[in-house]
Amino acid sequence: MQGLAAHPRGSMHKAQVRIPGIVIGGTGSNTGKTTVTLALLCALASRGLAVRAAKTGPDYIDAAFHAAITGQPAANLDAWMCRQAPATPAEKPVTGGKGLPRGLQTIFERMAASPSGTGRAPDLLLVEGAMGLYDGGHAGAGSTAHLAALLDLPILLVCSAAGLGQSVAAQVEGYLRHKPQWLNPKSTPPRFLGIVCTHIGSPRHAEIIADALKPLEKSDKIPLLGLLPRKGAPELQSRHLGLVEAREALPALDRAALTNWLEDHCRLDALLKRAGVVNTPSRRTASGTRPATASRAIAAPLVDTHEAALASRFFPPCQPGAATIRNSAIQADNQELQEDATSLFAPGLALVAGTKARPARGAPRPLIAMAWDAAFSFCYADLPALLTELGADLVPFSPLRDAAPPQGCTGLYFPGGYPELHAEELAANLPMLRRLRTLAQQNIPIYGECGGYIYLMRSLRMEGQPELREYAMAGLLPLHCVLGKTRAALGYRAAVALPGWPERPERPERLKTPVAGQAGSKPGSKPGSKPLWVRGHEFHYAREDEGPLPPHCAPLWQLHDSKGVLLRQEGCRCGSVAGTWLHCYPEGSRTFWRAWLKTATPPHSF
Repeated sequence: MQGLAAHPRGSMHKAQVRIPGIVIGGTGSNTGKTTVTLALLCALASRGLAVRAAKTGPDYIDAAFHAAITGQPAANLDAWMCRQAPATPAEKPVTGGKGLPRGLQTIFERMAASPSGTGRAPDLLLVEGAMGLYDGGHAGAGSTAHLAALLDLPILLVCSAAGLGQSVAAQVEGYLRHKPQWLNPKSTPPRFLGIVCTHIGSPRHAEIIADALKPLEKSDKIPLLGLLPRKGAPELQSRHLGLVEAREALPALDRAALTNWLEDHCRLDALLKRAGVVNTPSRRTASGTRPATASRAIAAPLVDTHEAALASRFFPPCQPGAATIRNSAIQADNQELQEDATSLFAPGLALVAGTKARPARGAPRPLIAMAWDAAFSFCYADLPALLTELGADLVPFSPLRDAAPPQGCTGLYFPGGYPELHAEELAANLPMLRRLRTLAQQNIPIYGECGGYIYLMRSLRMEGQPELREYAMAGLLPLHCVLGKTRAALGYRAAVALPGWPERPERPERLKTPVAGQAGSKPGSKPGSKPLWVRGHEFHYAREDEGPLPPHCAPLWQLHDSKGVLLRQEGCRCGSVAGTWLHCYPEGSRTFWRAWLKTATPPHSF
């Protein structure tokens, strides 16, 4: 069975290694895709297999679970967001006839690279899907099925049998026979590895489901590979943006029990054989004991526990020997960091740089301080590597714990996360808030996405709480945020930069707010310049106070949905500070990040 070609940059002359892979697709949300994926990762680790994991679509939380279990960064693979282009109703989803899009190929090369530099290629690539198998953007672009077809990977279909008997066959047959809109004579149709049914309530229920699916196995040669009971399945708690984060849930997860749950109720040997994994280790050795490597994998505490889990989150840059993360034992304003934030990044990415950040030799490089802690953890695994490849050095810091960002930084980036869960602690860190305001007055470029945007505003209030319960934020943007109980926005976005964004920072009084229909409001940073397009997504329950932007502020983006329908102007910038609800996908926003880093480059490098 065809797998994927792993050919990292610099080794194209070598023979391609075909790496088997599986896409975990579901009949909908809450069918058990994540539970099945985590159980598979644990079971494969217990057999001593090297597995790389990934997530389809814009999901930071599931990818963090994958990284914690495998000890390796988990990529987010998306066939729609990986392009820097406008969205139009006539846009056709990319098909496999012309190969993978360049952006997707770059991400995949990172994921397919040999783990830990051992020279050993992964035994398997495991990709967890999102929502229902065919759910995506316009015409199904970016769906799990679309990605599986692009990568030519077989799909393990996960179907919840909760409340179903023989009707499960009709549901499964519909998914197997469906012809999505993006399918054409030149594209590869989805192909299926097998079926796993979850939420089995009893032995009798399992018998009914198995009997109902036998005709499909006979007619389509797609076997039922697992009947996973409710009993023994882990309970992964959720909150408004998805599952609770891996750092909270994983310490209580019994990996050995999860492994046994899957091994006892899934034909794992048959699954691996159909996926093309050769020399599959058995569940137990001939002596009846687990392999030594498996014993260590299961018996070890979950990633020792917190720091090592986060240490696996980010990919190194493509250039051999390039430094991604500066040593974070840097003192900020003579205040020692309370925790070595280097431990939050991949081992080997940090440079020992003494006690003060220094520019690299040669042309000055921007030094970007990236917020990274329990409040700000929604960052794609390949973003630090991309920023490094574009010429930046990164150093992490904690708005929760540190007194100030690292000394010498020339720009600050605040990713998304859950600032609302830590609002009281963020508001109480007065030294950090004071220092951020000083940096903004010094015209240091500061950029925040979603949760990072919230933090840059003046205050945060939770809907339903008394108005007196308002938490002070950094106050760098003259906005107030309200976290609602209903979703404010969700979906793919194609965005074009509005005039002046991103350019070298101006003083707040010099900014002009573009108004639709007026001269000068046409997207594009300068007359005659090519419009700067990015792709990403929105998913948030928070919103700014209603009304126009305050004086001296301007929006960042003109947003469109995946069909190209104009939504609104979005974001806010004031002087050197900018924030947005948009999460930019790294390989769909290279040009933007290059332009923003230029604003953070020390002036004497021009």
